[in-house]
Amino acid sequence: MARPITLGMVNVLHRNQPMQERRERLLHWVEEAGRRGCQIVALPEFADHHVTHEAGEAHRQSIDELRRVVGLTWDAPFIKSLRESARKHGMVVIPDVLWLEGGRPYNRCVVIGPEGERLGHYDKVHLAPEEQKTVDFGAKLEPVATPFGKLGLLVCYDINFPEITRCYELQGAEILIWTTMRQCESEEILYRAVLPARAYEHKLPFAVTTYVTPNQHLNMKPMTSAVFNALGQLVAGSMTCEGVVAGTVDLDARPLLRRAWANPQFVDASRYFARQRHPELYGPLTRRLGADEANPALEPTVAEYPDFAAPKI
Repeated sequence: MARPITLGMVNVLHRNQPMQERRERLLHWVEEAGRRGCQIVALPEFADHHVTHEAGEAHRQSIDELRRVVGLTWDAPFIKSLRESARKHGMVVIPDVLWLEGGRPYNRCVVIGPEGERLGHYDKVHLAPEEQKTVDFGAKLEPVATPFGKLGLLVCYDINFPEITRCYELQGAEILIWTTMRQCESEEILYRAVLPARAYEHKLPFAVTTYVTPNQHLNMKPMTSAVFNALGQLVAGSMTCEGVVAGTVDLDARPLLRRAWANPQFVDASRYFARQRHPELYGPLTRRLGADEANPALEPTVAEYPDFAAPKI
C-alpha cells in the first residue's frame, strides 16, 4: 500500500520586522499550506519572534524581559490562531516557540492536531553554548503520534547529535522533522551531505523548515526548507524566497535490501538492519564518559566555553 503524506515546510525570510507582522506572515503561510493540501506543516525555530524589533529590545534589557515578551502558552493568541488553522484544514501544525510551563521556559515544538488539540511536544534537548541562559534543557526523546504518522522532532543544534534520530527510528518514528535557524558555515555540508544521508541511514523521510536570506540566490546559499524521501532524494526544496516548500512522501516506500548477495529476494532494509544491531556494544552512547575514557582532544573545546553547562535531567 501507499501512504502519501504532503509536508509543508515554511521558508521564513530572515529580516528584522515587527513581531506582529512576522506572526501574521506565518499564519498566512500556514493557511497557504492548508490550501495546498499539506497534512503536516512546520515552522522554523523561534520563527514567531526571531529577528523582530520587540524580541531584540527585550533581549537587550534582560533574559526575564525576553521571556515575558515572547514566551507563549496554549492560550496565547498566536497559538489559538494556529489551532484554528489546523481545525479549518484538518492538518497538523508544528510551531517552535519559547514556551512557558510551570514557571519554566523551553524551546518547544508544539504539535497541534487536526482538531486543534495538543498531540504532544518536543523540548530541545541539546542546547548550544549560552542557550541555557534563556531556556531549560528538554528531558524527553519520544516520537509524537499524529493521524499522519509518528513524528521524530529535532531543533537546530540537535542536528549535531545523530543519536537523537537513531532513537527516534528505534521507537518507530515515520517522519523526521528538523526546525532550525541558519547554520552559517555549516550550511553547505549539511544541505548537500548530512541531511540526505541522515534520511537514508534511518530509511525515513526527513523534512527541514528554516530561514532564507535576502538575495540568497545571488549568494548561492544552499540551505532552504526542504523535504527528502527515505532514499535521501530531494523531493522539494531549493526555494530561495519566503513561502511554503511542499513535498509528498510515501511512508510505505522504504528502501529495500537483498537478503543475500546471490538471493534476488528483497526485504525492508530498516527492519533488516534493526535485527542486526549489537546494543551490548554501544555502551558509550548511553553513559557520560569519564576523563579517562573521553577523547582528550575534546577537553580544550569544553574549557573554551565556561558558560556551557551540561544538562541536569
